This record gives sequence, structure tokens and C-alpha cells, in this order.
Amino acid sequence: MDELERRLRVTNLNLLPVLREVLKHRNLTRAAEALNLTQSAVSNSLRRLREHFDDELLVKDGRGLRLTEKARRLIGPLEAALTAVSEVLAGEAFAPERSQRRYRIATADYVTAVMTPNLTRLLGEEAPHVSVQMVTARSRSAEDLRLENIDLLITPRQIVSAAIFDAPKVMAEFAVEDLARDPFVCLGRADDAQLAAGLSREAYLRRPHASFFLDLDVHASLEHAYLMEQGISQFDRLLTSDFSVLPLVAAASDCLTLVPSSLAAAAVRSLPLQAVPSPIPVPDLELVMIWLKRRDADPEIAWLREALRRCAQAFSTSDSSA
Repeated sequence: MDELERRLRVTNLNLLPVLREVLKHRNLTRAAEALNLTQSAVSNSLRRLREHFDDELLVKDGRGLRLTEKARRLIGPLEAALTAVSEVLAGEAFAPERSQRRYRIATADYVTAVMTPNLTRLLGEEAPHVSVQMVTARSRSAEDLRLENIDLLITPRQIVSAAIFDAPKVMAEFAVEDLARDPFVCLGRADDAQLAAGLSREAYLRRPHASFFLDLDVHASLEHAYLMEQGISQFDRLLTSDFSVLPLVAAASDCLTLVPSSLAAAAVRSLPLQAVPSPIPVPDLELVMIWLKRRDADPEIAWLREALRRCAQAFSTSDSSA
């Protein structure tokens, strides 16, 4: 009997799914709900797992629980092992044309508008039974990813190291890949002669604005980050977490707005708007895909990432002057 066979014989493999949910949720009640077990059953399983690993795995931290170092090291190998077992039991490799998977992707509303026409066409051609739910990214999207409430997040790289993913230990759980670059342009009414003639930075800042603001207390906005870094301010007559609202406001008012060029390209084709270069040097949006490192081996997530890479070509073909 080799070492692997011996370990399999003395180990209750039914404990592994419990371990996965406990490490994922860090809460016995939520783990029990996910497993459709009683909390006492999960508690008993956790006791046996602690004995097996000779480690507490979860320890109290204030009002919550945190993972021990050994528990953190188990996450990747555990996910890989369960994924491999799932593939063995399934008996066949992931095939998008046969899959009935439902994905959830969190991102900004304008990214949804730019990418989903291509994505929907791709699904029809390659994965006709797959569905994708696009949800609005928010300040707790990192937690949604970790709990697998969403499969993937598309967000500006600049935000990865700021408002949402500001904890190194949290960020260590995620993989990040470049997806697209989208510069900002300024939109205003088509009959705005002052804007057409060219605005200085000072004249631009004196005008009323409509701008993006993610959450109640998290702006997640490169525009606002730039203003704060420069120690300057503007009057935001309207703040919204929906990028797609901003061109509508600019077309119906004297407000100026900074929007990604892909959104501006669509807006100037359908609304009485003009697009000009941004009067302030706000950095380009550098969109990235973010997913759980422990799901790297998941062929379904790998296929989704490859599909989104192809759909991201919509950004590179945008023309804000159209």
C-alpha cells in the first residue's frame, strides 16, 4: 500500500466540501446553509478537521472569525483537488457548446453596454445554452468574489489598489489580468459654443458637472481621485453610480461630464452631444479582469476569461469622434 492509498483509507473525504465552505464563508451558519446541513453537523465536521490538521483553522477575531496561516495555505490545493474530483466524476471535459452554466460578472454599467453585444453574439455561436448575468460592481465586490457570489469582476486597475482591494492579504486571493484601456473624454451639449471653442482647466472647473461616484462613501472614480490629488475641486450638480446616465444629463443641461471614450462614441451618435479631449489629465481607465486564484484550474472560468478577451476588442475600435 503506497502513501496516497493509505491516506485515502484513513481520511473521510466527505469532510473536504465542508472544509471548502467553512474556509470560504468563515462563518459556520452560512457554511451550513450552503451545504444544506445543520450547524451542529458543520461544527462536528470542523472539530474533526481540526484534529486531522492539528490546527484550529478558524480562530476568533473580534466579532468574526479569521483563517489561520495553515488554513490559508489549504485554500488553493483544496480547490484544485475538488475541481479535479469533479472533472473525474463528470466523465468529460468542459465543453462550452454543451454547458448550461450561468455566469455572474460584476462591472460598471457602461462596460456591460460596450461588451455584451459581442458577448451575446459569441454565446449564440459557441455556447448556446450558457447564460451570463451582469451585475453592478460595488464596494463589496471583493467579498462577493471570495464567496463566489460572482465569478469575475471587471474594474479599473487603479481601483484594485485603492478603495475596493486595499488589503494585501485580501488581494493575495485574487488573480488580475489586463483587459482594455479606455481614455476619458469630455461631453457637453452639441450647441455649447464655449466647449467647442476650447476650455481652459480653470474655465472647465467653473462649470457644473455630472460625475461618477460608486457608493455612498466610496467614489472609486479616477476623476475624483485626480481632483483630490491636485487639491482642486469642481461643483458636481449630479453624482451617480451609473455611467450611462451621464451623457443623458449632459445632453439635457449645461453640465459637463467626463466619460470613457467607448461610452462617448455611442452617446454622440444618438444624442445632441459633442465630445472633446478632457480639459484635465485624468488617467485612462485600465480595465482588468479579477477572479479567485483558487479557481485558476477551473476550465469554465478559463473559458469565460478567453471569451471576454475577444469581446474587449469593442473598446479598441471605439471612436469618440463618431
